[in-house]
Amino acid sequence: MKFLRFFGRILIVALVVCLIGLVYLRKTQPETGQTSVQPNENVAPSPVLQSPGLEYEPESSPEPTEEPEPTGPPLPDIDLNDWKYKLVNKDYPLGRSFVPDVAELEGGKYFDRRAIEYLKEFIAAAREQGLEVYLSEGYRTYAAQEYIFNGKASQIHWGGGTYEEAVEKAKEIVAFPGTSEHQLGLAADIMDKRYTYKDPDVIGETETLKWMREHCTEYGFILRYPKDKEHITDFSYEPWHFRYVGKEAATYIMETGICFEEFLALYD
Repeated sequence: MKFLRFFGRILIVALVVCLIGLVYLRKTQPETGQTSVQPNENVAPSPVLQSPGLEYEPESSPEPTEEPEPTGPPLPDIDLNDWKYKLVNKDYPLGRSFVPDVAELEGGKYFDRRAIEYLKEFIAAAREQGLEVYLSEGYRTYAAQEYIFNGKASQIHWGGGTYEEAVEKAKEIVAFPGTSEHQLGLAADIMDKRYTYKDPDVIGETETLKWMREHCTEYGFILRYPKDKEHITDFSYEPWHFRYVGKEAATYIMETGICFEEFLALYD
């Protein structure tokens, strides 16, 4: 019996030792799924995988966008207070007392003395091309414009309605006194001798008026009342009406296809 008790004690001690060993081993090993792997600095990184047919390009900083360069001719550096740029229309009329310094040109017509030589050269150049040019109108006084306007208003009045209504209708056809550029002395109506009636759709397509439009800037003139600008100029299309503004302004206006009012507004 003593032997059995001794042997039993030995088994108990052995079991305790085994349990202690198992606990110790469990604490010294990491848990499943928590094994940490230290990177090896000596191992080269894996190459980037690419899809077939595609090339990998490293990202780069975007280049700064350049500002677009301005298109069209540069705006002329001019003094708007110069006599060449005086605006005359329904919003900026001339008074009865305004009388420019004019000189006689041809056929009893007059033009501003400071610009008359340019008009002479313009007309002479057209005639050298074999074109039958004649000066229909140049400078016109306030009184002469008043006479023309009143005559048109009376003609309309005879057809019926009040005289006030006739005056308003006449304003759509003839410049009201003080609003005509002809009083300024810088406007000229240039016609083809073969056409005495001022039909804009007909005379505007003649070789004479086509040449005048194409070459007017060479002498400092513009087509003052072009097509599709009636809502700005308040005047209907007049392919015969040329206004002197100097070569710089004339070139810019005709090349950009704007009217004189639009040109002056660019300086506001």
